[in-house]
Amino acid sequence: MSYIIGIPSLLIGIAIGLNLPDKDLETSYLVHRSILTHGCLLPALFFWLARKRGHAVRLFAIGVSLSSAVHLCFDLFPRAWIGFALIHIPLYGRTTAAFSWLWIASSIAVCLYLAFALVKNAFEIVIVMSSLIIVFGHDAAMEKSAFWPALITMMIATTLGLTLPGDKIARKKEPQGEK
Repeated sequence: MSYIIGIPSLLIGIAIGLNLPDKDLETSYLVHRSILTHGCLLPALFFWLARKRGHAVRLFAIGVSLSSAVHLCFDLFPRAWIGFALIHIPLYGRTTAAFSWLWIASSIAVCLYLAFALVKNAFEIVIVMSSLIIVFGHDAAMEKSAFWPALITMMIATTLGLTLPGDKIARKKEPQGEK
């Protein structure tokens, strides 16, 4: 019954996450490729808010993290690492190409790690992995550039996200009577 609300929450999170990195284009306060939107900071905030919340909020945070990672996979391969391809830090300015690449690449891995850390059971991992494939396919159809590099990046980051240590899918059961 809880998935009746949870699945739409996941889908809303996916829709928001796909556009979240480019929200900096819609405000006069941020410059495009702001470190605040083009990275793992906002998905980490949603993760933090969702940890102790209900099922729907947790799936929403998973959706935001998954789709942000997909968006960033394509942003990792601009035509050139100059100008608006570089990460912008407020009050500092544009960063170097090396920093920008490292920030986006590590943010992809962190976003996926955070999404997988919120998964509670095998059914959810199937939903999450299916969603990841669908969202990647959607973005690939929209981007039409850097498909193979983005796919390889997504596969590596997914592997990292699933294998890094943490309290993910294989949770230990609490002994009866302890909380």
